[in-house]
Amino acid sequence: MQKLTSKDYYDKVLGSWIGRVAGDFVGEPVEFWPYETIIEKHGDIDYYLKPIDLNYVNDDEMYEICALVALEKHGINITAKEIAQEWIDLLYKFNFTAEEVALKNLRNDIWPPNSGMHNNIYYDAIGAQMRADIWGQIAPGCPEITKKYAEMDASISHAGIGIDGEVFVAILLSHAFIENDIRKNIEMSLKFIPSAKENFYTQMVHKALEIYDQFPEDFRKAREKLIEYWNHVRKKELPITGVPGSKSESLLLRKRRMFLYKYQRAGVHVLPNIGIMILSLLYGAQDEDSLGKSICTAAMMGLDTDCNCGNIGAILGAQLGADKIPSKWKDPLQDTFSTYVKGYEKWKITELAKRITEIGKKVVREKCQDKIKIIE
Repeated sequence: MQKLTSKDYYDKVLGSWIGRVAGDFVGEPVEFWPYETIIEKHGDIDYYLKPIDLNYVNDDEMYEICALVALEKHGINITAKEIAQEWIDLLYKFNFTAEEVALKNLRNDIWPPNSGMHNNIYYDAIGAQMRADIWGQIAPGCPEITKKYAEMDASISHAGIGIDGEVFVAILLSHAFIENDIRKNIEMSLKFIPSAKENFYTQMVHKALEIYDQFPEDFRKAREKLIEYWNHVRKKELPITGVPGSKSESLLLRKRRMFLYKYQRAGVHVLPNIGIMILSLLYGAQDEDSLGKSICTAAMMGLDTDCNCGNIGAILGAQLGADKIPSKWKDPLQDTFSTYVKGYEKWKITELAKRITEIGKKVVREKCQDKIKIIE
């Protein structure tokens, strides 16, 4: 059985949120920029690209705040419908792709899992993966429990490998509380998603590992090979059909083709982004500042940079703990976090971490007794 002191648990949850917010601020200025433009404008990124605006809001974390509110309101045995109700009640702007479709479905009385499938061409986009962190944070070292929470939450807006994305990243974060070797963490976490024989998501993770091993000193060459692989998969292998719940199927399928075949739009798909995350985690692992190196590498690789940098920051922040995150990344944040969640727009990151930690202690006590013990 693993053991974690209450103090260390809080420090790691706090570190996870500091890393999350820091990653957002590194990635946001270049989100969906063409790769060549990132190189031309910024070259090698090693710090925040612009001054920190404490009023800036990123859409990625809003759903995790809704999950926290639902957990506090309904307890640790919450349902997808209870989380979805908080989406309806609390979200009022900055909703995109799968989440936008899901909210429309929810407001039309279509509930999970149908809300994640009905008329949703983005069911395998990055949205569920981007909001995975909280489920690892409340179930440290408990991958089975983390998986159940992540599957439930993802079903509100996603299906198929879109759900696998939230499960995998949530488990990476859960393991980060107890495993300091990121390669081992990735390999451990792969055991909780379908095998590579039957799953495009798992195939992409394995492909990223393979590419890293081929080019361990050259992340730009690795990115080139990863994008070549992604371009093949999106055009030749990913299903166009199978968009459930369609009343106007031909229009949906045309939109689905545009989503997958237009490179800029395809940049929000979960597959290339998890590939970039895996590469970035590995390239940063040997650096003295593993968190900074990894989030900056992900920013330089492009696509959905704020999501990728945010998830990476959350994983490595939990691994390090707040005390070990270099001040260059945490001090500019001034312990402040802003969001568009009705009634929860302004946060102290320390307060957010405290509330998540209190929920996590209940989860560990009631659901993870055989895996981990938090010592007061």
